[in-house]
Amino acid sequence: MSALQKELFKRNTHPELDSNRTEENEESGKNQEIEKEENDVLPELNERTSSSPTSSLDLKLPTRLKKDRYAPVSWDNYFDSYQDISIPNTSNISFLIDASMNESYPVFVLHHGAGHSGLSFALTAHSIKQQTEGKCSIIAIDSRGHGDTHTSNDNDFSLETMSQDLIQVIQELYKETDKKPDLILVGHSMGGSVVVDVACKKQLSNVVGVCVLDVVEGSAMDALASMTTILSTRPQRFASVEQAIQWSQKSGTVHNLKSARVSVPTLVRPTQDGSLIWRTDLIKTKPYWTEWFENLSSKFLSCGAAKLLILAGTDRLDKPLMIGQMQEAGHFLQEDEPEKTARCLVEFWKRNKRLVLPPKVPLPK
Repeated sequence: MSALQKELFKRNTHPELDSNRTEENEESGKNQEIEKEENDVLPELNERTSSSPTSSLDLKLPTRLKKDRYAPVSWDNYFDSYQDISIPNTSNISFLIDASMNESYPVFVLHHGAGHSGLSFALTAHSIKQQTEGKCSIIAIDSRGHGDTHTSNDNDFSLETMSQDLIQVIQELYKETDKKPDLILVGHSMGGSVVVDVACKKQLSNVVGVCVLDVVEGSAMDALASMTTILSTRPQRFASVEQAIQWSQKSGTVHNLKSARVSVPTLVRPTQDGSLIWRTDLIKTKPYWTEWFENLSSKFLSCGAAKLLILAGTDRLDKPLMIGQMQEAGHFLQEDEPEKTARCLVEFWKRNKRLVLPPKVPLPK
């Protein structure tokens, strides 16, 4: 973990995973609830036009109650370990792992979307573990230029490079394992393009399933024209991690505050003036946007493994593909609806798991 994360969690982490108020606060009645909602307003962020980058960032969250509401939650509430692994041309690639010793069950390999990190899957991973009674293993990586991963070129977001990163991480993790576990590759948005490309390369012989979350070639390509404008509307700096978490929920980027409290802290990094900026500059990914999604549908259909597409809305439906739909979720559906997402993934595995036949027994003569 980065030094920023360690310091933040040392000072601010709340061990409980429920973001609701305590019983004492609930007893204070409707007046306090009304007051809390009135105070629950993101301080104005106009640093993009300010001549001084910190002039609008000296704002504090109004109440201790509000600060607690948006306090970061540590990764270890959801995963067993947070590790680094070295592969060629990197200093390290970070990944979270929740391991099972049962080799008869698959490994869910989770790849996040652009600008996010492996912790965007924290609640979904936790729910998969619960629904499979801890029998399935889970790996969630931080892609290059994201989270805690640092490489020799953090601005190389080409599909080929990110696909090879994922392949090499998996090969390195299981290089000393005689029996390779079955892999179910799960990718959100940009990550969906990566896992489909990995499956198509067939360099990993044990991929039994490919799951894509909320990305279809047609709608993704159509959205690229407005992506620069969308990115320009985001605040460029925050006064604190709590403010970044608050903005993430209030803006509707992540609807689920419980998920935002664990996923957002990895998305920002400190500057010399004490403010926080985005860990990943998404504008630098622009040269790669088209190649991420071009021919995605045809590659998905021909990848040779069982397939699942989960979408957040009917406007993204693609009839040739197997679809699970979550109408109430936003784009980050694995954060907004983690239990439903996990249920879809677990059911998908159960429908497509390998049939293990008993050994042949010779008939008596």
